[in-house]
Amino acid sequence: MKFIFFIFLFIITFNILAQPPSKFYTRIGGNGYDVGYDVKQTLDNGYIITGSTSSMGVGNTDMYLMKLDSMGQIKFQRTFGNANNDIGKSVIQLLDSSYVIVGYTNSIGFGGYDIFLVKADKYGDLIWQKTIGGTDWDFANSLQQTSDGGFIIAGSTYSYGYGNADGYVVKTDANGNITWSKTYGGANDDEFKSVIQTADGGYALCGYTKSYGDINGDAWVFKLLTNGDSAWSKNYGGVKEDFGNQIIEHPNSDLYIAGGTLSFGVSALNGYVLKLNNIGNFNLQILDNTSSSFASFNSIALSKRSQNIITVIATETFFGFSNQFKIMEVNLNLNYINGTDYGSTSDDEMYNLISTKDKGYACIGYTNGYGAIGSDVYFFKSDSNLVGSISICSVPENLLNNVYINIFPNPISDKINISSDLMIQQNHIELLDITGREVDIKKIIYKLSDGHFEIDCGDINNGTYILKYFNLTKKIVILK
Repeated sequence: MKFIFFIFLFIITFNILAQPPSKFYTRIGGNGYDVGYDVKQTLDNGYIITGSTSSMGVGNTDMYLMKLDSMGQIKFQRTFGNANNDIGKSVIQLLDSSYVIVGYTNSIGFGGYDIFLVKADKYGDLIWQKTIGGTDWDFANSLQQTSDGGFIIAGSTYSYGYGNADGYVVKTDANGNITWSKTYGGANDDEFKSVIQTADGGYALCGYTKSYGDINGDAWVFKLLTNGDSAWSKNYGGVKEDFGNQIIEHPNSDLYIAGGTLSFGVSALNGYVLKLNNIGNFNLQILDNTSSSFASFNSIALSKRSQNIITVIATETFFGFSNQFKIMEVNLNLNYINGTDYGSTSDDEMYNLISTKDKGYACIGYTNGYGAIGSDVYFFKSDSNLVGSISICSVPENLLNNVYINIFPNPISDKINISSDLMIQQNHIELLDITGREVDIKKIIYKLSDGHFEIDCGDINNGTYILKYFNLTKKIVILK
C-alpha cells in the first residue's frame, strides 16, 4: 500500500539560461582565501578545478577540488587534507571520469612539506591519497598522465639533491606508487614548474635555475629520456631574473615556454615566450612590451582554432596598483595577433589557461573584486574572439527568460512530472541526493513532449532529493 502525502504542489517561476554564453565568468568562495591554480575541460564539456581554500575544510588551507558544468554552475566541491596546509596545484581527468590531483601538504607525510597526490572518483569522493618526499620540504607544481597509464610529477625538493632546492621529477604507476624519481640542480635554488610527456615518449620541463647561468636566475628547460635520465638541459636569460612557468609541445616538435624576464624589455618585469626546437636550440623570443609596470606570462596553450596560433595569459600590474590579466594570441613566429585585458577594478590573477573544445579559452585564478571577501576562485570563459571585452557576463547576471516549471506531485510515490510552458533541455535536468551526489537518471527520464518530462522513481530509494535545472533547484521528497 502506498502512502502519499501531498504536502505542497505549486508552480515555481525559474530564470534559466537557454544556451551557454560565449563569454562569462564566475567567482566561487567563502569568507576566507580561496584560489584556483589549475583547470581542465572535462569529458562532459564541464570544467574541473583545483586550488586551495581556507573557507572550507578542516585545516588552515585545504586542497580544493571543484567541478563546474559548461555553464559555470557548481556540480560539486570537495576538500582534502588535515589540520595544517594542503594545496592543489594541478589536476587531470582520466578516461573513466575520475580525477587525479597533485599539490603539497604539511598536514600529513614524512616531514616539512610533502608532495600530495590524490585520486577522486567522478563525484569528487576520495579513492586514495599518497604523500611523496623526505624529511625536509618537497613540492609539486605540475602533473600529467603518461602513455603507460601512470603519472609524471614535477616540482622541487629540499630533501634530496645537491643544493638548497633542486628540481624534482617523480614517475608513478597508475596507483600512485613511485616507479622512479630524479633530482636535478646545483648549489643554489632550482625548480621545475611544468612537465609534459613529449611525442618521442620522453619528458620536457621548464622552471628556473640559480645554479647555472646567472645567479639571479635563468629560465630553465630540461629534456628527459623515458627513464628520467637527462637528454639535455638549457638555461636562457640575462643578468637579472628570468624564469619559465609552463611548457607545451607543438605537433611539429617545437617547444614553447611562457614565463617572465627582468633582463629584457621596457618594464620592470615583462612577459616572456621562448621557442626551442626539440634539441633545445633557441629560435625566437617575444616580450609583452606593455605600459604596465609588471607583466608575466603565467600559462601558454595551443589554440584549437588553428595549430598556427599560440595563446598566452599574462598577469599585469598597472603601475603598482592592481593586477589584471590579458589573453593574447601570437603566431608560430611569436608575432602578435590580438589580445584583450580583462578583470575587475581590484586584484585579479590567472594561473592557468586552456583551449576549449568550442575553440575558445578558459582560465582560472583568483579575484579580490566582484564582491569577494578575502579572495575567491575566479573562473573565466572566453570565445575565440579576443578583440574587446564586451558581452562578458557573470553567471548569475546571465538570466534571460522567465519559464514556468511545474514539478508534481511532491512528495512523490512513483514518478516525478516536470512540465513547462516552454521547451526545456532533458540533458540539463539533474537529480542529487542530500550529500550532493548525482543520481543517474539517464535511463529513467522520458520525454513526453517538448515541455513535459517524467522520471521513473521505481529504483530510487526513499528520501529527500534536489531536482536541479542549470542553477535552479527544488527540494523534493520520494516516499513510497
